[in-house]
Amino acid sequence: MPTLLQDIRYGVRMLMKTPLLTAVVAVTLALGIGANALIFSFVNGFLLRPMPVPHPEQIAVLAANQQGDSPLLYSFSYPEFVDFRKQADSFADLVGYILAQPGLTADGRVDQVLASYVTGNYFSVLGVKPALGRLILGSEENQPGEQPVVVLGYSYWQKRFGGDPGVVGKQIRVNGSQATIIGVVPKQFLGAISVIEMEIYLPLSNVASIEQGSSNPETDRNARVVRVLGRLKPGVGFSQAQASVNVIASRLGKQYPSTDGNIMVRVYRERLARPAPLGNNLVVVIAGFFLILGALLLLLACMNVANVLLARATVRQREMGLRAALGAGRGRLIRQMLTETILLGILGGVLGVILGEWASPRDAFGLASTRIPVRIDYSFDWHVFAYSFAAALFTGIFVGLWPALRASRADLNSILQEGGRSDSAGAGRHRLRSALVVAQVAGSLMLLIVAGLFVRSLRHAETMYLGFDPGHVLDLTMDPHQIGYDEARTTEFYRQLEARARALPGVQAISFAFGAPMAGTVKSGSVTFEGQMAPSGQQPLSLFFNSINSTYFETLRVPLLRGRAFNESDNPTAPPVVIINQTMADRFWPNQNPLGKSFSLKTATGPPKTLQVVGVAANGKYLFVAEDPTPFFYVPLVQNYTSARTLLVRSSVPPETLLASVPAEIHKLAPDLPVTQAKTLKQAIGDDLLEYRLGAGVAMAMGAIGLILAVIGIYGIVSFSAAQRTREIGIRMALGGSARDVMRLILRQGVGMVIVGLGVGVLAALGITRVMTRLLVGVSPSDPMTYAAVSLLLTAVALLACWIPARRATRVDPGVALRYE
Repeated sequence: MPTLLQDIRYGVRMLMKTPLLTAVVAVTLALGIGANALIFSFVNGFLLRPMPVPHPEQIAVLAANQQGDSPLLYSFSYPEFVDFRKQADSFADLVGYILAQPGLTADGRVDQVLASYVTGNYFSVLGVKPALGRLILGSEENQPGEQPVVVLGYSYWQKRFGGDPGVVGKQIRVNGSQATIIGVVPKQFLGAISVIEMEIYLPLSNVASIEQGSSNPETDRNARVVRVLGRLKPGVGFSQAQASVNVIASRLGKQYPSTDGNIMVRVYRERLARPAPLGNNLVVVIAGFFLILGALLLLLACMNVANVLLARATVRQREMGLRAALGAGRGRLIRQMLTETILLGILGGVLGVILGEWASPRDAFGLASTRIPVRIDYSFDWHVFAYSFAAALFTGIFVGLWPALRASRADLNSILQEGGRSDSAGAGRHRLRSALVVAQVAGSLMLLIVAGLFVRSLRHAETMYLGFDPGHVLDLTMDPHQIGYDEARTTEFYRQLEARARALPGVQAISFAFGAPMAGTVKSGSVTFEGQMAPSGQQPLSLFFNSINSTYFETLRVPLLRGRAFNESDNPTAPPVVIINQTMADRFWPNQNPLGKSFSLKTATGPPKTLQVVGVAANGKYLFVAEDPTPFFYVPLVQNYTSARTLLVRSSVPPETLLASVPAEIHKLAPDLPVTQAKTLKQAIGDDLLEYRLGAGVAMAMGAIGLILAVIGIYGIVSFSAAQRTREIGIRMALGGSARDVMRLILRQGVGMVIVGLGVGVLAALGITRVMTRLLVGVSPSDPMTYAAVSLLLTAVALLACWIPARRATRVDPGVALRYE
C-alpha cells in the first residue's frame, strides 16, 4: 500500500508537470466516456432502473396468450385473472389493471387522460404509499354502481391542479360520471408500466359503468383486457412461479375449453416486460445499436490517447532507463506508468460524467409518436456511475498498457549511450502508432457512414410516398363518450359535425376513422381464413386494421384497386364486410380474385365474426415508416361502433387555416368536448419521425466527434514523425533536396495511413451496418452514395491534417536541423 500511494503521488506530480498534455488527454477521454454515459443513462432509465416500490425484485409481469389472441395483448380476461389469483400459490398476491383514456372534467375543462382501472389490492401489494390523501382500498374493488373514487398521478396533479393539496375531496366527472378525488400517488411512481405515466387511477369495478363497452369485462371471459402483475413470495424464484402458472393454465384450459383452451402464460421480470407496451421495439433497437457505437467512439478516444502516450513513452525512455539502472524491475516500471494512465482515465471519467449530466435532458424524455405519456428518466444513478467508472478504469488500463510495455522493455545500454537523441530511422519505429491511426480512420469512417445512412434515411422518410396523400389534410381526434354521450347521441353528433365541416370554405372532403395512418391508433385482431386452418398448436395470425367510413379513401387519396368502397348498404344489420390491402390479397389468396372471400376476425373485446371481402386497396404505411409491406384491412364504422374517432378534413386551402374553424364547429355542438389532436396530418406524421430524428442527431454528433479524433490522431502522428526526422530533413535539404521532396516524404506516411484506414473502415462498415436494416427507411445499409460521400469527406479532412505538418517541415532551416539536439 505505501508503494501504491507513492506511485499515485508521483503520477499526480507527473500529470501536473505537463498540464497541457494532461488536459488534452482528459478532454479526449471525457468526450468518449461522456457520450457513453449519456447513451447508457437512456438504457438505464428504460430497462435497468428498478420499479420504485419495496423489493422490486419480487415484482413479476404475467403475460397471457391463447390461440386466437393477438400476441401484442398479453392480457387476461377478468374471470381468468380471478382464477389465477385464487390458485397462484407462488405469489403473495396478484393485481390487475385495465388501461383506458377517458375524459376528466373539472373546473369547466375536459382533458383526455391515461387511466388505470385497478383492483383494490393494487397499491397495497405494490407497497405504494400516498403523497396526499389516501389510495384505493381493497373494500372498493367489488362495488359496481358506487360513485367512483379517483387517485391522481403526481405529474397530472401538478399540471392540472397546480399541486393544490385541497384537491382531495374535489368532485369531478370521468366520462360524464360523477367521481371524487381521494389522493395522489408519490412522484416517483409512474404506474405498473414503469415507462408510461398514468394520470389517474380508478377502481376496476367501475370500468363497465364509466367506459360503457359492448360487454362487461368483469363477467366476459372473452374480453382479454386485464394486465396482471404479481409479487412473488419471499424465497420463490421466477422458474418456480412459471411452473406454478403452467399448472393453473392447463387446469383452466380443461375447465373452460371454449375460452381458455391452449392458454399460455409467461412470467417475466418486470424490467424485461417494459418494451412491450410501446408496440414495436424500435427504441430498444436504436438504444442497443447506439451502445455499440458509443463503445466504438470510446475505443477511438482510447486509440487517440494511446498514440499520444506512445509518443510520450518514447520521450520518457531515458527516465525509464535511469530507473532501471537504479534497480527498478520491469513490473515496477509498468505499474508506475499504468498508475498514471489510470489516473488520467479517472480524471476523464469524472469530466465525462459531468459532461454527460450536463448534456442530458432536464426532464424525463417522452416519445411523441406513442400519443401516450411515455416517460424515460435520464437522471444519473448508481448504474450510470458504475458504468462510467468501469469505462474509465478500462480506458486507463487500455491506453496505458502498451506504452508501459514499450517503455519498460527498452534496451538500457542503448538508451543511456544515445543520451536521448531522437530517432531518425524513418517509420519503422512507429508502426504501432501508425496502426492506431489506421484504426482511428477506420472507426471514424464507420461512425460517419452510420450518421450518413441515418440522415439519408430521415430525408427519405420525410419525402417518401406513404400509400396516401397527407398534404392539405387536417387531423383532429375526439371522443364524445368522455363527456357522457351514449351511442345514439354520439352517432348524431358525428352526423351533424360532418355536415357542418363539409360546409366550411375550402373543404374538399371529410371522413371519419378510428385513427389516422401512422398515428399509433390502429386496432388488432386474430384472423382465421376460410378453408385455411391453422396448424395444431399454432396461433392464428394477428393483423392490424382500422375502422373507417365510406369517404376515407377519397379523403386520403388511397387508391382502390378492386371492388368497391363502403356504402350506405353496409349498415349494422347487413352482413359484415371488409376491404383488404394488396399485400393481404397476395399473401392469403395468391393468383386468385379475393373479392367474395371470407375470413373470421376475433378481437379482445368480443366474439369472432365472419367478414366478406368487397374491395382491395393499395398498400401503405400504417404504424411507422420503416415497416415492410404488411397485411392490413379496413372495416366500416357503422358495423364496428367506436365513440373515439379521428376527423380527417381535406382542403383546397392550407389546412392550418382551418385549425380554428373546425374546432369551433365541434365546440358549437359539444362545448366541453376535448379535441386531443388538432394538427395537419403532415405534422402528425412528423411527430412519428421523432425516433429517426433522435437517431440521426445522435449519430451525427458521434460521427463529428469521431472525425475530430481521427484528424487529431493523423495530425499528431504526422507532426511527431516530422519532428523526429528533423535531422534527416536537414541532411536531405543540405544535399540539395527540394521542398517538394520533403513534402512528398512527409505526406507519404500520412496518405498511406489514410488509404489503409479507408479500406479497413469500408469493410468494417459493410459488416456493422447490416444490423441497421430495421432502422433505415428507403436506404440500403450498403448505400454507395453514402459510402462515397463520407469517404471523400474524410479523405479531404485527413489530407489537410497531413498537409499542415508537412508544409511546416518544408520550412525547416538546414543549419538549424543539422544542429538539432
